[in-house]
Amino acid sequence: MCELVDFTVRYGRTTALDNVSLRICPGERVAVVGPNGAGKTTLLRALAKNSPAAVVPQTIPADLAMTARDFTMLGRTAHLSAWRAPSKRDVEAVEKALASVDALTLADRRMDAMSGGERQRLALAMALATEAPCLVLDEPVAHLDFRRRDEFFALLSRLDKTILMALHEMPFDTGFFTRAILMSSGRIVADGDPGQVLSEENLSAAYRVPVKVSLTRAAHVCGDSVASSVGI
Repeated sequence: MCELVDFTVRYGRTTALDNVSLRICPGERVAVVGPNGAGKTTLLRALAKNSPAAVVPQTIPADLAMTARDFTMLGRTAHLSAWRAPSKRDVEAVEKALASVDALTLADRRMDAMSGGERQRLALAMALATEAPCLVLDEPVAHLDFRRRDEFFALLSRLDKTILMALHEMPFDTGFFTRAILMSSGRIVADGDPGQVLSEENLSAAYRVPVKVSLTRAAHVCGDSVASSVGI
């Protein structure tokens, strides 16, 4: 479990989180949704710092000159000593992580030969190698096309982990999430069942634009309008 109580974060005169209280229970899959500057990333960082969580990087540099297996081993850094080679347990954790994201066939390929979707899978593998019970993901599908996004969510759905995910766009399928947190101006404005939290009224207030909730799979924030699939 991770928890924040009356938590505030300020950067100079800017308040990134304003007196936030929140508890995340084991096994929850939580979508943190809101416009740019809402405080989503700051909230995830605070929760990760206060819990045994592994952070999945949003992007991986395209020019990494190392194999996928060596990259995934970076997730074991906290367990490694500078004076010894990885242990059998380290190696097993890495192989299990690669298998969990269907990346064993990529293990000996260099990272700079990977596609964006493959690098994102390996970012998840690196986090899984830590064996932390909670995964924190900050807009992990922002640079993926629709097919790769679906594949990424399919991978996540097979994991027995607590998942905290910040999303700029609305979730494509709220059935994946057990909970949604809607943020605006550093505050939580709604928290609970995704179908209720991501309502037209709540989204319109948070994004400060008229929002139309539809049953389409597309989810975009474009100009003065927001279209979202929230499963209702």
